[in-house]
Amino acid sequence: MTVPVRVMVTIDTEEDDWGTFRRRGATVENIRLLPELATLWDRYGVRPTYFVNYPPLASREASKVLRALEGGSPCEMGVHCHPWNTPPLEEGEGRPASMMNRLSDDENHAKLAKLGILFQDLFQRRPRAFRAGRWGFGPSVARPLHRLGFTVDSSVTPLIDWGAPLMDPAGSGGPDYTRAVRQPYRFHPDHPFVPAEKGEMVEVPTSVGFLRGPEGSSATLRAALERSVLARLRVVGLLDSLGILARRWLSPETSSGGDMVRLARTLTHRGFRVLDVTFHSPTLLPGATPFVRSEGDKGKFLERLETFLDFCSRQGFTFATASEVADVVRRGELTTPHDLSRGVSE
Repeated sequence: MTVPVRVMVTIDTEEDDWGTFRRRGATVENIRLLPELATLWDRYGVRPTYFVNYPPLASREASKVLRALEGGSPCEMGVHCHPWNTPPLEEGEGRPASMMNRLSDDENHAKLAKLGILFQDLFQRRPRAFRAGRWGFGPSVARPLHRLGFTVDSSVTPLIDWGAPLMDPAGSGGPDYTRAVRQPYRFHPDHPFVPAEKGEMVEVPTSVGFLRGPEGSSATLRAALERSVLARLRVVGLLDSLGILARRWLSPETSSGGDMVRLARTLTHRGFRVLDVTFHSPTLLPGATPFVRSEGDKGKFLERLETFLDFCSRQGFTFATASEVADVVRRGELTTPHDLSRGVSE
């Protein structure tokens, strides 16, 4: 039996303040623009997953928009956490506090519990799905998630080392996902990067890959370059622009429509049966992120997104939420090819 390809559309639904680590005073103007996507979702049958963080949940106006979204087209509301602006704000100031994997179980538990209370007050149910801010996942995040009733995480970004100097020049201590499992898997909270047949939780990684060349050696070489002094000389960016070691995300923020289609074809040919196209809600507000500076940029961003959704529709792929994918994994209906099932050491 052929396993269908399932496509998630995941949106980090957060404040406008891109690239800052302000503890208070975040604005959430971008949230009012999310309903603009409803026509696109309906046209292709998309079932988006919104990972919502503290500022929108705590805003009266933004929360009204979110509640209306959940009552409209099929979607899932999950939780997102930026530790620097999620109460309680007891950890130290600065970038190291921006990575949840650097905080203790107790610190993360307190923040996730606060988010859970706001979420339940707004949607009258407990959240199931989660994504860490800045992709900072690890055991000290997974354990409190499990205790609080979360069942799905989508924080792992395969082939990316968030601790490499190129990705993290300030030394925030991000996780290394260069050898992460590439497709959804069950895991135990104490070992979130190791597949476990009867694990209590499910990880649904994002979709990252190389456009050409042997993927294993490309990933190893690019990771080495990103950790070396050559990273400061922009060698990696030059090679990428030339199509050498060209690593792409399924994201209209950083990839063209054509590159996303090429990546999806490559991944599904290799046996991937879950794809995740992802972006940030403030990208809808021109000037709020580096990806969309103007209304013209926004139009191009939406064109790239639609190019990919149209491809998925024509291929007969099925759109699903994060929890729907996780349910498929729990039922044992999603098989993972051997070369996609590597784990990372902890």
